[in-house]
Amino acid sequence: MEHAILALAASGVKDILIVVGYQKEKIMDHFENGIKFGVNINYIEQKELLGTAHALSKAEPYIDSDFLVVNGDNLLDTVAIRDLVIARGDYVILAASTKYTGDYGLLTLEQDRVKAIIEKPKRQCAGIINIGAYKFGKGIFEELPRTPISERGSYELTQTLSQMIEDCRDIMVVMSHGVWADAIFAWDLLNANSLALNQGEFRVKGVIEEGVRVLGSVAIGDGSVIRSGSYLVGPVSIGKNCDIGPNVTVLPSTSVGDSVRIGSSSEIRNSIIMNGTRIGSSSIVSDSVIGANSELGDHLAIESGSSVVEIEEEFHRAEFGAILADDVSVGTGALIHAGSVLETDVSVGLGAIVHGWIQRGTRVI
Repeated sequence: MEHAILALAASGVKDILIVVGYQKEKIMDHFENGIKFGVNINYIEQKELLGTAHALSKAEPYIDSDFLVVNGDNLLDTVAIRDLVIARGDYVILAASTKYTGDYGLLTLEQDRVKAIIEKPKRQCAGIINIGAYKFGKGIFEELPRTPISERGSYELTQTLSQMIEDCRDIMVVMSHGVWADAIFAWDLLNANSLALNQGEFRVKGVIEEGVRVLGSVAIGDGSVIRSGSYLVGPVSIGKNCDIGPNVTVLPSTSVGDSVRIGSSSEIRNSIIMNGTRIGSSSIVSDSVIGANSELGDHLAIESGSSVVEIEEEFHRAEFGAILADDVSVGTGALIHAGSVLETDVSVGLGAIVHGWIQRGTRVI
């Protein structure tokens, strides 16, 4: 979300409304009033998670002109945002061409008009997809109450637009020429992180001890220390007040949050390590997302590879290591197989082997 907000700011969009719900405090504490990001942010609470159309309807009292809608889990660069800003029409979808439609909405077009939106097409193919960003006039708020309810009991913006297409309303499309990524699933954060790092600014504000080798673009925040013998290959971003090493290897496309401790001789590659997490010595973390305030012991290994993950009775093929939510504890010598997902407050014992989806609060012995 931060990258999208920075792209909006760079494109001249200064007034931002964020619709928040679950864990709203984390978002509000991070962005506050938006001043440090060059924008003015106000918050609207969606107390019931009833879909994107319902979320957008909450913004109506605050809108008095044309506006943009960007999903919070989208990564968009300045070029993509500007494509949308200059687009003509009262109802515009930002789209992109792709070789694999995946779980995106497939658009059927007639010149620059959308003739149909096909959600999650059963036959995967190349095509033009909706990447989850829009430009609307105020008239959209008259259409939202007509949104049909989905099978999941929610009101989705794509259903609003599909209804408008059936009513012969003009829904326009603008093709994005910028960089974008969408985190539909938690493991999609890894691709979004890689793209974000390749767009980032890299400054070293912390301390790099003698004997550290740095290759490529590496950012190190205030108060962080990279200890002797460590090896960093960018793009890598390390936040504030971190203690890394000695003899730690951090490989490309890795982001480390604030106040993270990584013990000696550990290796981190293509991963996201969130604020306040501790990783012991001689551990290996690959292609993984590690939530905030987690504790990973010594001699731990997270494998990486292809797997099949079940979400809401649907099976998704993916390639990643593991997804650990906040406040997870993993004991010394544990092995976590590829494709594992550990929910909040899971505790894994010494030498345990983990595979699959582990529910919140579970103790694995």
